[in-house]
Amino acid sequence: MPAAVFQTVIIGGGYGTGREVVEYVTKHGAWGGLIATAIIAIIFAVVLSTSFIFAQKFKVYNYRSFLRTLLGPFWIIYEVLFLLLLILVLAIVSSAISSIFSARFDTPPIIAIVTLMSLVTFLNYYGREFVEKLLSLSTIVLMTSLSALTILTIARFSDDILGNFLAPIDVAAAAQSGAQFAIYNSALIPVLIYCASKAETSKEAMKGGLIAGLFGAIPALMLHVTFLPHLPEIMTQQIPTYYLLEKIGLDWTITAYFLILTGTIVLTAVGVLQGVNERIDSWKKDSSSGTPLKSWQRALVAATLTLISVFLAKFGIVALIAEGYGALSWAFLVVFTIPLLTVGIAKIRQKGKTNEA
Repeated sequence: MPAAVFQTVIIGGGYGTGREVVEYVTKHGAWGGLIATAIIAIIFAVVLSTSFIFAQKFKVYNYRSFLRTLLGPFWIIYEVLFLLLLILVLAIVSSAISSIFSARFDTPPIIAIVTLMSLVTFLNYYGREFVEKLLSLSTIVLMTSLSALTILTIARFSDDILGNFLAPIDVAAAAQSGAQFAIYNSALIPVLIYCASKAETSKEAMKGGLIAGLFGAIPALMLHVTFLPHLPEIMTQQIPTYYLLEKIGLDWTITAYFLILTGTIVLTAVGVLQGVNERIDSWKKDSSSGTPLKSWQRALVAATLTLISVFLAKFGIVALIAEGYGALSWAFLVVFTIPLLTVGIAKIRQKGKTNEA
């Protein structure tokens, strides 16, 4: 479940369009992209495992409780940064789905936006269990589709792929780029911490984090390989994956891609917004009312935040990913990643000693 939730949420806005992979992985060339992907996998695995163990030890499965336990009074800083990241993520998925609708059906952006808002609102209405089942199913479809795309590309462009491995690499730049990508995506982990609630032991939590980290990096590796034959022209494409399928020349693959990506983009928004609803539920339970959100209130939260993000979507995928994510990644490094791997590990050890005593 953690692997399904994490992979589906991070894949929608940038992985699915291919723009994030181009921006942070493939631009460093064949070998550089592999280095960046390895760094991504390592950071994902370490941060996810530590987060899940922390959540299991302290029984904190919504991001408000998780961060208050980890950061104390400083948790509010993450809250502010996450609000910016949330709006940015939703803006990216809104921009992506508008671009795809326009490219495939030549429709006005408003139709795509209304479709996105309607689906996100509808799915959030049914709550956590329904969302988790959809995310699990989505992971199976995504991995199958990406595997087929990778095999098809290797079969058709193997010589071009191998030729790119002769180019020089900048190891430091590739590693930094991979770390930057992993850090800003890891910032979503506290919001997805609800999916670790089924882990009964620290060992199970660690295993769930390692698997989720691997699953989070595999799509980057697959897409990187598929993009290599089309360097450097693919660097300027707003939707690189769509461009790739046009190059392959099979029209049915474009239709299949459109359907799968649309579903993934919607589930990215749904998965993130589910975490927000979990946080609001926690606040309400601690307040005088003590009651969780009702179904219509969940839907209203989803619709409101999606609507706000639409105004940012006009800046386009390329600018949003290159500028927005880049700036936020370093802030989350200071506010979340470093505290988790220092203070968080210290608290886990202290908790273990307390339990033994």
